[in-house]
Amino acid sequence: MAALPLFREAGYTIRIVETDEEHDQAFRLRHAVYCEQLGWVPVCPDGRERDRYDPGSTTLGVFADHGQLLGLVRLIPPERPFMLENDFRALLRPGYRLRKGPDTAEITRLTTLSRARRPSGASPIASLLYKAIYRWSRACEVRYLYAVVETRFLEHLRHRGLPCIALGPPYGFGAGPPVVATLLDRALFERLACARPTSFCDWLREDGPTSRAARPWRSREHDCARLASPSRCRGET
Repeated sequence: MAALPLFREAGYTIRIVETDEEHDQAFRLRHAVYCEQLGWVPVCPDGRERDRYDPGSTTLGVFADHGQLLGLVRLIPPERPFMLENDFRALLRPGYRLRKGPDTAEITRLTTLSRARRPSGASPIASLLYKAIYRWSRACEVRYLYAVVETRFLEHLRHRGLPCIALGPPYGFGAGPPVVATLLDRALFERLACARPTSFCDWLREDGPTSRAARPWRSREHDCARLASPSRCRGET
């Protein structure tokens, strides 16, 4: 389930995180965001944030030409425990049963380097991670994608053409912002994108090793959504 055709866009390379050095960069970036910046996970003595969901998961990364990792997202396969089965179980409405078939995965740890911005202030990193998730899910024949998002970004994601369904009411963990569990049906997204095409959806679905479509982060509607996926929020055990 680790397939992702390498592609380049906006001067970055988007591919699977594979080497020990790349994984070390990923753990350090996660630590900088989730431990030091947000305080959702306790600070680790070695400056690397790792958890029990890493084994068997796939991490996609956005790399600069010199090899620095600027953004990442972790995809957990169905044969491994989902965070929504444990850490975020409280976000699911009573009686909801998670899908665990081979066409399902969970999006977690979507993280970007805060200083990876252009002079204009706009950053393509988050948008490129969304595109990486889409390409990965298509290559692996994954239709259903679970995620936990901040509530204030749920409507934004829907506005961008991503039909995210809320699976329960908003919930606040510790001092963090309210979040909500969501499910994205890739097949439904593709049907809607064909019926009501937008420049963002066209760009997201564009294939090829180098993108030439309009870049959504350059427009007034540039992508600013964030996916929240802390392994353990402040106040949890």
